[in-house]
Amino acid sequence: MIHGRIFRIGERIKAKRKEKNISVEYVAKALGVSVSTVYRYEDSTIEKIPIKVFDKLCQIFETSASELMGNDSTVQKTADSELPREFENAQDAMEFMLKMPTLAAFGGYNPDEMSEETIVEFANEILQQLKLVSYKYKR
Repeated sequence: MIHGRIFRIGERIKAKRKEKNISVEYVAKALGVSVSTVYRYEDSTIEKIPIKVFDKLCQIFETSASELMGNDSTVQKTADSELPREFENAQDAMEFMLKMPTLAAFGGYNPDEMSEETIVEFANEILQQLKLVSYKYKR
């Protein structure tokens, strides 16, 4: 789930759409939703944007999930790795999950029904598993 008010994603969606000079009608048709739904994403009336919809918005706007989420690079990274040490907020955790299409497509969980705390916990658990596997096969 992506909470629009907390992260102001709706504002960034609207700004990116206008920057690209794309109509609301085009976005609605590409997403397979109504025009009013797009407006509700933009004004954050809809606070939970499904990952598949968010991913499609990134494609439509030709932007990364990181940019559309307004990444401020608050995730601390280790000196020798591209993986963050841990996630402290839901925005960074969701960004991490969105950057991993295999994780998003694998299933077994529904981020639309997860609290922000659960998203952070889930992403940190995935992160730890990745670190364990990486360490095991590191040369």
